[in-house]
Amino acid sequence: MIELLTKTPPSWAERAVSRLPELVADHAVCELQAAVFALALVGRYPGDPALVDRLSALAAEELRHFRKATKEARRLGAKPHTRRPNPYVSALRAACRGGREPEQGLDLLLVGALVEVRSHERFLLLVPHLSAEPRLAKLYAELAIAEERHGPAYLALAERHAGSEAAVARLAELLVVEARALEGPPGGPVAVHSPA
Repeated sequence: MIELLTKTPPSWAERAVSRLPELVADHAVCELQAAVFALALVGRYPGDPALVDRLSALAAEELRHFRKATKEARRLGAKPHTRRPNPYVSALRAACRGGREPEQGLDLLLVGALVEVRSHERFLLLVPHLSAEPRLAKLYAELAIAEERHGPAYLALAERHAGSEAAVARLAELLVVEARALEGPPGGPVAVHSPA
């Protein structure tokens, strides 16, 4: 179980609902990038059968989510895009150690866990604000359930990769990075991982 250091305030959800096409288009990109990230780890660690099986299944699920989010973004009139800056994920990836194992794999897996846990927290917060959009409320409730599984899956793989003690110690450090990555004024684009 991962306990985030900060909670997203309701103001994030209120702002997101006021600009739903923008949020859902950003979310579609998040799902695509989550699938690519999981498959990149499969390609990096092909000798770990548990990782390959779990993350290839997770990537397939993320692609299904990408298709659903893309369909909703189109329905809302949003312009689909597949690339955009993501300062949140960039900050987490910048904190990852490179080169040596098991440190490199540990950091990447923990980053995957943190992104999924934050997404779960935000989707749960968003659902009650979507009463005017029952289709989206249903979708985000379903996605929150998936994200709730994904975070622990990444965490379990991280613990297998480097041991529980190393994973717990490094997670504590990356939780600080994660909280800081969400700091800042909320005046920019609306995104799943934008500042609140």
